[in-house]
Amino acid sequence: MLLGGLLIAAGVVTGLLLGGWLGLGVGALIVILGYYFVVLGMGGQHAWLEIFQEFFNM
Repeated sequence: MLLGGLLIAAGVVTGLLLGGWLGLGVGALIVILGYYFVVLGMGGQHAWLEIFQEFFNM
């Protein structure tokens, strides 16, 4: 879970430092990877699939 938090912070900082569309894309990819590790740490192996399914059921 700590790794996920660090990745989220790193994604935001990287995105701001790069700037523009490149910063947005790279930052978003790193942040999504960070969210994956945060969710994995909180809810276990199947939590990510449940969140993914709920997101697309909206």
